[in-house]
Amino acid sequence: MVDVDDDPIELVSSNYEEWCEQFTGERDRIRTALSTHALDAHIERIEHVGSTAVPDLAAKDIVDLDIVVSDRAVSDASLALEAEWGGKRVKNSDQWQPVFRVENGQRFNDHVFAVSSDRWKISVVTRDVLRMYPDLCREYEELKRDLSDTHDDLSAYSKGKTQFIRRVLDTARKEDLPYEFTVPSL
Repeated sequence: MVDVDDDPIELVSSNYEEWCEQFTGERDRIRTALSTHALDAHIERIEHVGSTAVPDLAAKDIVDLDIVVSDRAVSDASLALEAEWGGKRVKNSDQWQPVFRVENGQRFNDHVFAVSSDRWKISVVTRDVLRMYPDLCREYEELKRDLSDTHDDLSAYSKGKTQFIRRVLDTARKEDLPYEFTVPSL
């Protein structure tokens, strides 16, 4: 069983190609699992997000996926993933219910989001901006290293990144990056 409250904040050098392969396998498993539970029609998109989705960026060795489904399917989808593989499902809200799990030694955070939620949009925009702006990517890595050196609490570590993520979202708006959705605020 995955204990998300006991996750060490340990950054490793980028293993981008391997993490992308891990994402592809997990995405395919998710599609199969949701199809088995007759939920495949509710899938809007499945995105590789977080630091493992950005080339040359140090990250925790955890592959994050945003599984975006119709608003009414969030609970059913997260329950289906938990039923298929186990792991730890957390009902954060009606719009976000992650399932934390391990497959063949690789940790995955499968975040099931309602399509109407802004949280997945923030993840996608952050990933894209960090891919497009190497200076911001380097600055983000420095911030993460500083935070990991000073915090052993995941909540404090995450909160310490908030101002930077706001800047990333502002960059996306100022550069008028093309999305099929409005870039949200944090």
